[in-house]
Amino acid sequence: MHFNLVDLALVVVAAAAAVDGARRGFPTYATELTAFALALGVAFALFEPVSAGMHTFLGVPLGLAGFGVFLILLVLTHGAVQASLHGRLGWLARKLRLQPRVGAVPAVGVAVLVAAVGLSALVVLPGGSYRSLVLGSTLGSTITHESSFLQPPMARLLVPANREAQPLISVPKVPPDAGEDAFYRLQFPDQLDTQIDLPAETRMLQMVNKTRSEGGLKPLSMDPLLQEAAREHSLDMYQRHYFSHLTPDGKSPFDRMRAHGAHFVTAGENIAFAPDVDQAYESLLASPDHRANLLNPDFKCVGIGVYRAVGYEEMFTQDFSDCA
Repeated sequence: MHFNLVDLALVVVAAAAAVDGARRGFPTYATELTAFALALGVAFALFEPVSAGMHTFLGVPLGLAGFGVFLILLVLTHGAVQASLHGRLGWLARKLRLQPRVGAVPAVGVAVLVAAVGLSALVVLPGGSYRSLVLGSTLGSTITHESSFLQPPMARLLVPANREAQPLISVPKVPPDAGEDAFYRLQFPDQLDTQIDLPAETRMLQMVNKTRSEGGLKPLSMDPLLQEAAREHSLDMYQRHYFSHLTPDGKSPFDRMRAHGAHFVTAGENIAFAPDVDQAYESLLASPDHRANLLNPDFKCVGIGVYRAVGYEEMFTQDFSDCA
């Protein structure tokens, strides 16, 4: 990470907000910060079920419905909260005898929140140029890390799941008795636009640990070595057109984990392909072998690697171990 144009823009915006906040005073920006934060929460929480209903009953395209509903909820909630708070916060500022320059504090808070939303959008959009610029910056990477909870809903808003994604496998549906050595050839073009899906990785870790918590087990920590192995395998399955725990040259999950420097006594792997992380996780839970890995009490850490290819379903790899 290094100081780049993203950092420069963030510093300029924060400084401008601080100056304007000191000029306009505390009530204006405290109201704006509260209204914007609550409006974002409401919009992110409700846009999916409302847009799904519009898609089902009215035939509105899912992506269009989602974005439209999000904007409407954001504007309406923001306006309602702002109207109800401004007078009260003005009274509070007078009661506490706050100086106008105190307004710089909530003003910078608004700037940081806007930056978190904007940077999260750049990180989740397909294509790696903006993502690399943001994650390579000092301030940008810090903000996106601290606000990573915004990325899963932002991804579902800006990059809706492709429910009509092109089929991946060139054989009938995998039979239920297919073992770990099952190997399937995939139908991909030679040139694929692939990128890591960071929000999906974060969300899947949350889902794994929620399942373990419900089963009375300790949460798993994300291990960087296992994550490298998992990401490499997801990408390799795209690049070499297959779906299997075994690579075309016969490397097992354990071979691949050790090649990345992971140490373990017990290990396991789950793989899936699906339009989105929710459907992928549902398929893993429905499989006894995959569910056994998710609920294995011996496992202490996991590496999750998710890649998406434009026009195709996503590839998921979970590498588990006891981190011995």
